[in-house]
Amino acid sequence: MQSPITGKEMKLLIRESTLAIRKESFPVMYHVWYCEDSGEEFEDPNMMETNLRQAADQYRSKYNLPFPEEIREIREQYGISAAKMSEVLRFGINQYKQYEHGELPSESNASLIFLAHHPKDFCQLVEYSGLVEEEKIALIKKAKDVLEKNAHWREKEWTTQLLMGSTRPDVERGFRQPNPYRISAMTRFFADIMPVFKTQMNKMLFYADFVHFKRHGRSISGAKYRAIEMGPVPNNFDGLFQFAENEGFVRIEHHEYPNGSIGSKFLPGELIDVSQFLSPSEINTLKDVSERFKGVRSQEIIQVSHEEDAWLKNAASRSLINYLEAYRLKAM
Repeated sequence: MQSPITGKEMKLLIRESTLAIRKESFPVMYHVWYCEDSGEEFEDPNMMETNLRQAADQYRSKYNLPFPEEIREIREQYGISAAKMSEVLRFGINQYKQYEHGELPSESNASLIFLAHHPKDFCQLVEYSGLVEEEKIALIKKAKDVLEKNAHWREKEWTTQLLMGSTRPDVERGFRQPNPYRISAMTRFFADIMPVFKTQMNKMLFYADFVHFKRHGRSISGAKYRAIEMGPVPNNFDGLFQFAENEGFVRIEHHEYPNGSIGSKFLPGELIDVSQFLSPSEINTLKDVSERFKGVRSQEIIQVSHEEDAWLKNAASRSLINYLEAYRLKAM
């Protein structure tokens, strides 16, 4: 970006700072353009959104408020408009739409939105709403259809908790609900591109989730990553890889080498279309990561990951990695 003062290209600075949301401060990686000749700093609209979103998302996580993606998904499962959902929940006519676009809901409204997620509770909300009887009957039928089609949704939630822990988005999940099917689809994507060994797969998943967060403010999988001796890895990666194989995303072959070590190689599983689990922007991120690390050997990708602040800050204690470190990535 050119300086409005000198007309010269400015330098992008990313520094640790804090921003206040509802009178409470949160740490952020603050983005700003710096004009070296004048010493002035400037924010463009994208930077302002990136900076504010970091603080707002931490506020959501701390006070258990729904994220915009959750708010939209809850409504879309019933196939109704944002205006109609506002009527069901007795919000202002445009309030639900504003929440979907990033406005922070109050704690009481957040509770109603979470309540609407379960079809049985949604039916009760419809009954108590001011809708006419015909609309109530139609919405209750939709909710019952959702319940019938998703009879195993509780089982899926338990599976997610078993493999990935708490299902609430937070800064250690890249502000995304965890989903073992998405990380399985990521694993499959990389296995389709080339034969990948476990060490490489762990690092490529790390870069995919963190690069996507850097670009869009959300991870792809909602997985937590831990810094271990060999670099960043998804928490409980062995369990996640076993799930991916059991569900047919990949085949894992185990090879024994002359020195006695065992290597696990990932190959494509049954025919699965990853686009049913991943968005176009997520697939683009995976493509960029695969291009960056195609042909890079395990020891090389370990060394690359060891140069990241995300690993350096957490390796000694084997700690979970904060996704805000994505803004400091060096490899991509």
